[in-house]
Amino acid sequence: MSATTAIWIVIAWFAIFLTLGQNVATVLFGAGIVGIALYIGTGPLGGIIGPDTFYTASIYSLSIVPLYLLMAQMLLRGGIINDLFQVGHRMSGYRRFPLGVATIVTGSLLGAVSGSGAASSASLAAVASPELEKLGYTRRFSLSIAAVAGSLSAIVPPSLIMIIYGSLTSVPIGHLFIGAIGPAVLCILIYVVCLKVFGETRHDAQADGTVPDESEPADSRRKSRNAFLFVVTLMVVVFGGIYGGIITVAEAGAIGAFTAMVGMIAMRRVSRQDIFLALSESVKITAALMMLVLGAKIFARFLTFSRLPNELIAVMEPVLANPGLVAVILLAVFFLAGMFLESAAVIVLLVPIILPLLKVANIDLLWFGVSASTMIALGLLTPPVGLASFAAASAANHPASQVFRGATIFAVAAGVIVTALLLVFPSVVTWLPAQMR
Repeated sequence: MSATTAIWIVIAWFAIFLTLGQNVATVLFGAGIVGIALYIGTGPLGGIIGPDTFYTASIYSLSIVPLYLLMAQMLLRGGIINDLFQVGHRMSGYRRFPLGVATIVTGSLLGAVSGSGAASSASLAAVASPELEKLGYTRRFSLSIAAVAGSLSAIVPPSLIMIIYGSLTSVPIGHLFIGAIGPAVLCILIYVVCLKVFGETRHDAQADGTVPDESEPADSRRKSRNAFLFVVTLMVVVFGGIYGGIITVAEAGAIGAFTAMVGMIAMRRVSRQDIFLALSESVKITAALMMLVLGAKIFARFLTFSRLPNELIAVMEPVLANPGLVAVILLAVFFLAGMFLESAAVIVLLVPIILPLLKVANIDLLWFGVSASTMIALGLLTPPVGLASFAAASAANHPASQVFRGATIFAVAAGVIVTALLLVFPSVVTWLPAQMR
């Protein structure tokens, strides 16, 4: 069968089974196997699938995924989300705008320990949204803030999608983590400005700065403060060690996981059951991510045989002399894909297709990886799927369409401004990694 016919059949396979709700990893496996069988026959399948699966599962960079997941799970089981927000709540002086800023900053800290935009958004919707609503923001805007804050998990290190991108492209993961700091800070600043300009308040909002009648136990304040200091110290040690060249990314993950477990046990925040649940959840998420990566590897093998990346290069040849234009087109594709698919699925699906194009166009893979992750983070906020917005709405049992309305404003503003800055000033991403030892 010709390569063109096989490609069209694989595209139809994707469209049908994704529409039917099949898991992306399963669709990738099926598409890769069907494509290879149609193009070169079933004979070589055994020799392809076995070695590819073993090699991919043995990639060293993927071994750090369960470490960062365990660190995140231990902190989440220890109730860190609530503590981070409560500290921000007190620092805001019970005023609307400062509390909104505190929620966004909490989301960025949560991104450093969670790695999941949907989970972070759902958690903040449960913890922060009611407090924001009490101080005068409308319900839909409060949930939009929670979604926006949670979406930062896709770019604030240790971002799981950057780990997967690094494993697929051989870009050092530590450099991706450090390079993401600049765009993450830019997004936070833009979100703060949008919060000020587009904030929606209720007509019956209470006076700003009104302290609630119920008194908070002193012991609760102390616990929240200690937990906040523990998380900040942990992040400084982990990412400061990576930036300073003192420890590798894998060693940082191991230190982070061990310290999080010991810290939560020492502060008596987790039980034996919590530890078991943290370990089991880390294994489940790791297995799901590995299935995605394995499926992407088989699919990438079909792409190699079909020469689809080469055909893509030929189609894009008129604009290859302008790497900036190529980058804009590809980043737009990542943004659109992020609107429909889970963030990790976007990376494993698109990177094998566009990687040869990036190399031919001489686009910095480090810069593109961070920029693409930023676009995916923005796609998490926008309809029709927008997992971060949908998770926040579901957690509060509120219509997702209303949350999308507010979150999309933040996403569009950040998309236009951050993309322009990244294209004009690539050093926003590349400068800090260049300083690493």
